[in-house]
Amino acid sequence: MDEIKNVDDFVNDAKTKEVNEENNNGSTKRGKREYYIELALFLILGILLGVAIKTEAVKRVTIGFNDYKMKIMNQDFDINKLEKDVLAKQMEAAKQEQADSQAQNPNGDAANTDSNASTQDNSQENNNQQ
Repeated sequence: MDEIKNVDDFVNDAKTKEVNEENNNGSTKRGKREYYIELALFLILGILLGVAIKTEAVKRVTIGFNDYKMKIMNQDFDINKLEKDVLAKQMEAAKQEQADSQAQNPNGDAANTDSNASTQDNSQENNNQQ
């Protein structure tokens, strides 16, 4: 009787293994199929996204020979004005420095500071001419 139970257990185990294998084979086939469907959907999504990005880029980005077609937009800053402002600040800083040095040495080195001031004025005139 123990042998029959062992045989019955063996048969039951074999049947459950067969059922499990069939389920696994079906699920792996189903899993592969779903995987390929996902890949196809990602491919379609990528193509649509690429077309949308390219369409928007064509409207806004020009490279090379199409530069003359660009719309000239107003800029928030003017480079020439910024340059003038920087030069004005440098001149003010130089004058302030000169005034400070004269205040510290009112009698001692007046000739030296006058030559430095004329040199600074000449360099600023050269910058303004450029």
